[in-house]
Amino acid sequence: MQLRTADQVIGAVARDDLLGSAESLWVSGLTQLADDLDVPSGCGDWTVRDLVNHVAGGASRYRILLDGGTSADTAATRDLDFIGGDAIGAFWEHEHQLRESAERADLAEPVDHRAGELSGWELMNLRVMELTLHSKDLADALGAAWEPPVELAEQVLRDCADVIDRMRALGHIGEERTPASQAPTDRLLAFAGRI
Repeated sequence: MQLRTADQVIGAVARDDLLGSAESLWVSGLTQLADDLDVPSGCGDWTVRDLVNHVAGGASRYRILLDGGTSADTAATRDLDFIGGDAIGAFWEHEHQLRESAERADLAEPVDHRAGELSGWELMNLRVMELTLHSKDLADALGAAWEPPVELAEQVLRDCADVIDRMRALGHIGEERTPASQAPTDRLLAFAGRI
């Protein structure tokens, strides 16, 4: 059994809190969904259904990686329907499975993500980032306010910059822009090409 340092333990607790915060932000958007999910989302040419399915499927793909799967294994899941008729229930089902895998995994070990080799810690940071940024896309699609906790935006800026740059190089995140203000949320949106 590998012992974790005090910093890793503290980091894991903080990450769990921030993951919970990002999950809550995402689910608050899901609770506002109308019956018709086949309308444009705030994320490229995806519909709201595509966006919601991508986020639920992301939990499943990250679980596969933490359980020792490869990026090829996750690629095979990209066309699957992860939400069925219950977007919130399906999200939580996949999210809980991801959390269970993260509890079992040695997060210091590398995983084979499509953006390149990441540690399990980086992968979980990426999950926090994905939930946070896609909650903005969903809020835009719904015409709703997007108000993430400041700590969440700051953590994504601090811990996910390298991963955002990797995803940008793959064409999955837009070019960095000038922030509207120095508020963490504005700086995050600008860094992730969302404004």
